[in-house]
Amino acid sequence: MFDLIDDLETSILIDDIEIPIDLSFDTVLKFYELLEDNNLKAFEKIYKAFDLFYFGDDILAKRFSFDQKSKFVEDISNYIQKNAYGNSESDGSFETDGQPEKLYSYSQDAGAIYASFFADYGIDLLTQRGKMHYLTFKALLAGLSEKTHFQRILSIRSRSVAGLEGESLTNLLELQQYYALESEKTVDNLDNQLGSMFDMLAAQAQSNK
Repeated sequence: MFDLIDDLETSILIDDIEIPIDLSFDTVLKFYELLEDNNLKAFEKIYKAFDLFYFGDDILAKRFSFDQKSKFVEDISNYIQKNAYGNSESDGSFETDGQPEKLYSYSQDAGAIYASFFADYGIDLLTQRGKMHYLTFKALLAGLSEKTHFQRILSIRSRSVAGLEGESLTNLLELQQYYALESEKTVDNLDNQLGSMFDMLAAQAQSNK
């Protein structure tokens, strides 16, 4: 979660060893892209995600077990998914049941996001790769004005057809079809997929004991 007091995380502990991590926005977006790949098994996604985020010594990386790498990726996942609003805290975990549905996809809406950052903030995201922290990106994304292309698309997707008739109804349905999301790629779906993946890995670890 974005914080104006504490620094954004750039390292994480693995068994009391502080490891530098790469949480630039483009790295995290690659992580979400990785989650979309149905050709990869859960354990393969863990290994690839570890390689994405890990910014430490290569020799040290070889010492870590799969369980350590899985915990590393899970801790990062929990960190990047925390939100300032819509969370209910229970047993130290963050739930997102009360949070509005994320009607967007980082991959499918990439062009709209890029154009909107440039229009609202004058930020060329291509020049910020490897620089802008993901939580900074996430805060700016949430703050985009209603006039931006990205927010207009979200408005179209979320708009109800109730009470509409004739040309107004036809126009909205056509726009919703044009901007329709592939459901598997929504940020909500990928966040939920993460939770399921770690639950499955934990269950497998228990059964192997």
